Amino acid sequence: MASFIYRVAVTAAFLAVHISLQAQEIERSLWSNAVIKQQFQSEQRHAPREQRQVNSLPLPFFDDFSRYSLPTNNPAVPVEWQMWSDNSAFINNTFPLNPLTIGVATLDGLESDGTPYSDTLYFPTITEAFLDWGLADSLTSLPINLSELTPDDQVHLVFHLQGGGLGNAPDSDGILGAEGDSLVVEFYTPLQGGAWSRAWAIEGGADATAFQTIFIPVTDFVHLQDGFRFRFKNYGTLHGALDHWNIDYVIVNSDIDPSNFFYDEVAFQYANNSLLNLGLTSMPWTHFQSNPGLYMRDNISYYQRNLGITSNITSRCTISYNDETLFVSEPDANTQSNGYSAFERSLSLNDFVYNTPVVVDTASFDVVVAFNPTDIHPQNDTMRFQQKFTNYYSYDDGSAERAYGLIDAGGKIAVRYNTPIDDTLIGAYIYFEPIQYLATDQSFILQAWNDVSGEPGNLLTSEFDNFNFSFPHYYESGPNIFVYYGFTDPIFLPAGNFYIGTLQQSNVSLNIGLDKNTNANNTQMLYQLQGSGSWSSSSIVGSVMIRPVFRSTLAEWVGVNSTKDTKPATLFPNPVQDELHVQLGDRSDSIEYRIYDISGKCVLTGSSAHQSMVRISTDALLAGSYILHYSNSNGENFNSRFVKE
Repeated sequence: MASFIYRVAVTAAFLAVHISLQAQEIERSLWSNAVIKQQFQSEQRHAPREQRQVNSLPLPFFDDFSRYSLPTNNPAVPVEWQMWSDNSAFINNTFPLNPLTIGVATLDGLESDGTPYSDTLYFPTITEAFLDWGLADSLTSLPINLSELTPDDQVHLVFHLQGGGLGNAPDSDGILGAEGDSLVVEFYTPLQGGAWSRAWAIEGGADATAFQTIFIPVTDFVHLQDGFRFRFKNYGTLHGALDHWNIDYVIVNSDIDPSNFFYDEVAFQYANNSLLNLGLTSMPWTHFQSNPGLYMRDNISYYQRNLGITSNITSRCTISYNDETLFVSEPDANTQSNGYSAFERSLSLNDFVYNTPVVVDTASFDVVVAFNPTDIHPQNDTMRFQQKFTNYYSYDDGSAERAYGLIDAGGKIAVRYNTPIDDTLIGAYIYFEPIQYLATDQSFILQAWNDVSGEPGNLLTSEFDNFNFSFPHYYESGPNIFVYYGFTDPIFLPAGNFYIGTLQQSNVSLNIGLDKNTNANNTQMLYQLQGSGSWSSSSIVGSVMIRPVFRSTLAEWVGVNSTKDTKPATLFPNPVQDELHVQLGDRSDSIEYRIYDISGKCVLTGSSAHQSMVRISTDALLAGSYILHYSNSNGENFNSRFVKE
């Protein structure tokens, strides 16, 4: 089946939903952003602190977002880094394409905590669509002192702008005759009580892959004052991570001539995420140790950019564990024809493999590549990431730019992994992305298969486990980006290829997170539609965020938001004839329940308030096996099986 990108676009006359009715494999733009929300919740746990207190910043004003520069309570971020007075923008490395330097500020339809400005879900009406469009994010500078300057001093605001990147490109079409998606720049004068005025604006619809360089002169005396400020504002869809504007390399300075403007700057462009082979970003530590040489890359590759003329660029890689340096590379000297270009470089690891001085069951290593700070902005002269080894495999980098799904009842997704040693598969981490609706009532079955000629073969789960329904849990339900789904019966896996994935019970997409900065789908993911005996390779670029979890000799492990309860309610009689009793023990929770037949169809629903014993009539049920799925007032979910005679 052909793949397509799902995009809601509103025109002046109607709401057009671009869906190919023949397509079953889909890619969606985001409704919220779990990375922002996790960062926001983490910052709320830090003790409040004084924000940056300054009369006004001197020139030059500069921020390329290679470090966090918004207001924050995080003590790891120095107050001196703050350049902005609001924090609704998203500082990230994952949404831009070919940025000037590492990091951008992204404006979209999400608030500072990663939730939409408007919570309208699914397909809005024309009226709802109109109400769900408007002013969203803003990015406002701290005050700047321009009081000693005149119009002849050629003061300019300079920045670089990309509409889209790996995110959702802003549209040029307006709503009911209004403006299309747009980005606006406003200037502030502190005179006469202060006032904002529009200085510049652009509509969507431009090349989503290119950065534009924008020059805005600051020539009016009302702006050439102590206390001048500027801000970016985006107008677009308010119900999700849509209409992305990526802003990079912002400058306010004097003596800027747009016809003769150049940089003296060398920087990194992207952050790496792994030194592992085979497309892996993480794997169980015990699996890695079985053959470190197989899984380690021979070199580290990284992307740099020279915005000026050819210059000496000498880079070096350092790898450490618990602040102890384990490896320092030979220098990489890059001096030929590197002016005004972006390029990929690599450093040999000289047969280095990750190792720890003592025996551990998990490990985390800090990988840093830096070059000599030959320019005035050393903050973008370093690239770093953490390589984590616990008890799961992953192809993704942990950040979803889109979401993946099937529109097919009975559709299956299978992701191929390889275990080098015998181990026990106990479950999977899955990240579900809320997009336009929350499919919390759509059941799926976690499945695992062996490998037969490069495709999923026999189910590795038992018939009992194959009847274990689960439900998507979205980021709103807990503090973890990934949710853990465990097999009822752990699966012994011999060394070799295996597959893990889902069997969905309806034609509603479950919207699994899709990382667009990696692409394991191309080689490692297959899907199968209901009624088809064959598997198809995915045509959606990216990596679905499904991570198999192994026992891996870990005595215990934390950080898991499990959808299973160790003490489910007692069901009796079982088998049942006319009335099923659900014993909640000493608890007197309010519960909502659904009963599913063996095909996954919901055949009965109900609720009970503050009763320790719930009685459910089963007279209307046919003889057969069923699943009782229920959730309590604490948001916990449970599955129990029973048989109707």
